[in-house]
Amino acid sequence: MTKKEKILYHQIHPFKLFTDFFTGFLTTYFAWEHSILWFLAFFLLPSIVVTLIVIRFSDLDRLKDSAFGNYVRKYMDYKMQTIRSVGQLLMWCSAWFHLPFLILLGFLLIMSGWMNGLIRK
Repeated sequence: MTKKEKILYHQIHPFKLFTDFFTGFLTTYFAWEHSILWFLAFFLLPSIVVTLIVIRFSDLDRLKDSAFGNYVRKYMDYKMQTIRSVGQLLMWCSAWFHLPFLILLGFLLIMSGWMNGLIRK
């Protein structure tokens, strides 16, 4: 498996999905509370550590050959990854300024990045 494939398929590993989902909401809470040190700790450490572990030790071929693997191969291009990132940034900025509606909008933007293939069909 190429490095590019590992970077793509590690995103759908259950451990990575759980980590990103959990830390996405946790860091949004820390942004709301203006707890910058906790925000930075949970923004950086878990995701990086889990990414390194998953890419190094997981059987990503199994994920590549799955239905979800086929889905991300077809629909998760750099544009959709950018949309997901922009959604998370919107959640964080909105939390900092206590704008709940925009936090929700950011979450919906993330979900639209993940569900791009379903929307296209």
